[in-house]
Amino acid sequence: MEWKKELEYKGGAQKRCVYNTGPMLADDSQGFTEEDSPMLLVGDTSEEEYRAYVKGLAESGFRTVFDRSNEAFCCCQLEREGMPVYVYFTRRTREVRVIEDRASVSLKDFCFAGTEEASAEIYQYGLYYDPNNSNTPVTTNCGMLYIIRLEDNSLVMIDGGHRLQCSREAVEGMYAFLRRITGTKEGEKIRIAAWFFTHAHDDHMAACVRLVRTWPEVFVIERVMFNFLPYTLRASDGDMLILRETLREYCPEVKCLKLHTGQVITLGNVSFDVMHTHEDMVWPECEEVFPVRDFNCSSVILKMTTGRGTVMWLGDTSTETETLAARNIPPALWKSDVVQIAHHSFNYLTILYRLIDADYLMVPNSNYGAHAGSNRHKLMDAEKLLPCPENIWYEEKTTGFRFEEGRYRVILEEELVGGEHDGTDLYGRQAI
Repeated sequence: MEWKKELEYKGGAQKRCVYNTGPMLADDSQGFTEEDSPMLLVGDTSEEEYRAYVKGLAESGFRTVFDRSNEAFCCCQLEREGMPVYVYFTRRTREVRVIEDRASVSLKDFCFAGTEEASAEIYQYGLYYDPNNSNTPVTTNCGMLYIIRLEDNSLVMIDGGHRLQCSREAVEGMYAFLRRITGTKEGEKIRIAAWFFTHAHDDHMAACVRLVRTWPEVFVIERVMFNFLPYTLRASDGDMLILRETLREYCPEVKCLKLHTGQVITLGNVSFDVMHTHEDMVWPECEEVFPVRDFNCSSVILKMTTGRGTVMWLGDTSTETETLAARNIPPALWKSDVVQIAHHSFNYLTILYRLIDADYLMVPNSNYGAHAGSNRHKLMDAEKLLPCPENIWYEEKTTGFRFEEGRYRVILEEELVGGEHDGTDLYGRQAI
């Protein structure tokens, strides 16, 4: 990809490359799209050179719509003629990344304010996991779905499980549950304020496709946010293409936000700090490939704040990620009250769990699956830090929470709906 001269960075030394960060909803399976967003990486630079660069953009007609500095990053979003440019400086590596974001709306147009003191409701939604921690034609041992109810009764959805966890019975159960927690009656629409996808593996998106295609007149998805690897860089599961197709067809007015490190996204009484994306893992020596072994390293890490509590959403974060992320971000910024256990308890995260030091654990797997085989030892990295051994919940049932008086209080417990898959595909068609 070519870099625009008007966005050229003055400063830094030697380590430079242009990397394709990918599109949002465009289909890039056959090659580049108009949404593909190039990123310039500059090494051996300084905060002074970063600030001089930002000042230069402002003098050339860009206006700043977001600006932030903390112990880890200096970052900002600028905009000219409707095109956002995101810039961030990583203090510990002395690197600057500039993304010409051709796929996103402005942060100020994506966010909306709420009551800071009000705690949202958080639901770990029950999914059916293979009882033997295996994979069969009708079961799987992975997948995750979380639901956040905001104070205005809209929802933030996180991921969506595997198609094998989305039989007709299971999807009807999801639909009824979303109706119930929002109090919306038949004939009323269910507002999804935002749907966040941690990464482009097929066990993290099926519910979105199934719900929207089954009840297109009911669900209003106002926003989507993610940062998927370009398909041309590292082909992912084909279900991601169906997800994008579904959003293009059924949600043509949806606001899209490509997530970049350092952003803060405010959605009512919840805010999300972007801690890590695949953009942080680019090496100047090999900008044409994703330079790590594990696709799960493309997971976005978000730290959520609601009321007086914090939750770290790890997606399927892998060991290669934790080494880099722990290096880039000082320990104080990791500390959280709750952590979503990464990758269904399949990964060791000895460094990150210690830094996060959570008092409560949410595990996107069954109790059996999370402790089966070597998974038990991996989960112990987080479990041994708990002040109370009972502060752990598994996704084999639905559990609701709210931060109240310094505690992560359980407000709902329900048995899961659904079992082995019935052959229904993502389009809602029954296998013959």
